[in-house]
Amino acid sequence: MNRITHVIHCPARWHQLLSALKAGVAVVTAAVALTACTESFEERCRREAREYTEKQCPRALDSFVTIDSMAYIPNPQGFTYYYTVNDDGEMGELFTEDVKEEFLNQLRSNVRQDISMKSYKEKGFILSYCYRSKVDGSIFMQASFGPEDYR
Repeated sequence: MNRITHVIHCPARWHQLLSALKAGVAVVTAAVALTACTESFEERCRREAREYTEKQCPRALDSFVTIDSMAYIPNPQGFTYYYTVNDDGEMGELFTEDVKEEFLNQLRSNVRQDISMKSYKEKGFILSYCYRSKVDGSIFMQASFGPEDYR
């Protein structure tokens, strides 16, 4: 009998395993609760944006787009994501109004479907996106989505 089968078929071991799991969950829950008690929602948002930027950025999303950073904006409350478009200087010609509109519609759809932002969307956050050209640093495109866009 392998170790997993032994644990499943041995009630005493099963009880020990469940007790250990419950204790672990209790410790994690207590740690989260203590952290939540010591920092305000605004402080939490600032921290999460900073940690995201430190741990995840810069990161290439594909061969054309890199996410550079995320910032918390207190008023109006929201997050702004900053991207660099690795264009060759001709992207503006290819990025027609029709293409921009299609891109914005897809971005809006992604915001609506993103469950990781649920708690922020419930608070009416503005989610903004800024795309800059790598060639000259000019703003290639900007978009902001509020509750009327994602509810």
